[in-house]
Amino acid sequence: MAGNGDLIALVAEAGLSRRELARWVNVVAERRGLHLGCSHTSVARWFEGAQPRWPIPELLAEALGRRLGCELTVADLGLRDRRPPIPDPFDGLIVARTAAEVRQAVADLSERDMNRRTFLANTAFGVGAFAAPALFWSTASGVGSEPEKLASTGPTTVRDADVQRIHQTVLAFRRLDRAQGGGDLRDTVVNHLNGVARTKLAGTYGEDVGRRLFRAVAELTELAGWLSFDSGRHALAQRYHIQALRLAQAAGDVAYGAYVMANMACQAVYLGHGWEAVQLARAAEQGAARALGPRARAIVSSMEARGHAALKDRRACEQSMLVAERHLDAAGPVDDDPSWCNYFDESELQHEFAHSHRDLGLQDKIHGFASESLKLRREGATRRCAQDTTFMAAAYLAQGELDAACGKATDALRIAGNLSSTQCNDFLADFRRRLQRYDKEPIVRAFNEEAEQIMGELAAA
Repeated sequence: MAGNGDLIALVAEAGLSRRELARWVNVVAERRGLHLGCSHTSVARWFEGAQPRWPIPELLAEALGRRLGCELTVADLGLRDRRPPIPDPFDGLIVARTAAEVRQAVADLSERDMNRRTFLANTAFGVGAFAAPALFWSTASGVGSEPEKLASTGPTTVRDADVQRIHQTVLAFRRLDRAQGGGDLRDTVVNHLNGVARTKLAGTYGEDVGRRLFRAVAELTELAGWLSFDSGRHALAQRYHIQALRLAQAAGDVAYGAYVMANMACQAVYLGHGWEAVQLARAAEQGAARALGPRARAIVSSMEARGHAALKDRRACEQSMLVAERHLDAAGPVDDDPSWCNYFDESELQHEFAHSHRDLGLQDKIHGFASESLKLRREGATRRCAQDTTFMAAAYLAQGELDAACGKATDALRIAGNLSSTQCNDFLADFRRRLQRYDKEPIVRAFNEEAEQIMGELAAA
């Protein structure tokens, strides 16, 4: 091991022995409330080139600096600066109190997501974090609530045309999401959101334009959350949903806020939190009942049904499904509804029924709903096609029809191969786990070989 010449030279200049240096380091440490117990043998190892654990390098620099009457850095001592990074106080879960705070929160969240590839990568989804935003939305969006002041002064002037472009961009992104999944699209949307937050939200606008701007950015933020969800980035998705809900509340759009709450419920039930999903859906219905049209109410009721299904409460699930069906029957033409909910047609309702019956374990019911969903499905809804086909494969497997199960699963696998969707991959992975007991069957071996190839290609993409 090479010796540390820089440290040896500085200690010699300070006129300290090894024992004296160790004592000086211990004194500095004790002033910080630390007990290190450094000795002359510790100093000998440092002279020989050993790197002391943190914060000893910093303490050495302070001790020698005091002795020599100058300021020293860790690098001056020939040591590596291994101080732990300063924790980031921003977590994106706090409900912004003011319009200025939510503008900053959206910019900060998207900035960290865009520039730090591992931002929140090891952070778990916490369903309890939805409680405070949902309560704030429910109370602040009530009848008679004062509109929030949104006017702003900034470096650029925001016009209605700018707001309309954001809206049109969201529509284009949604079409791409349904056709190809969220994985490849997510980063593009987050980058766009950050640009909008840094320029348009921080620009100059009055109350009317500000309200429409907040509404448009709420849609863009919610889309970033949905795409994060479909990419398996659940902690990030949760934070985008929370900020989207706050933006919708600031814009005074109670109906869109309820839709965001429904997507929160969707994420909760996907991660196994059925009770919380039911509460979120009910809060959305109760908080926005007067503002929601029939189609939007069908979405909310479908999410409540999914929550009940996750809890294995068949009666409550079927009741919610009936309510969703009645709401959709009462809906007018798709083009009469807002763009954020006009995707929810009879095909989507049948998909939700199939999904709920899957979670209830009622395999005999799945075929009819999933096949009807596929038959009615609009062009471009590739992800839903993959999901419904996987549901049918799982139902065949549960009924012991191995050939039909593998046939449908192969169809689903080939559709999923054209997608970048963690949701679809998870459903297929669940099917393959259920298939393991038939591993010796030739048809299963053939399916698994193709699955390994396609899933491997998706993982490498």
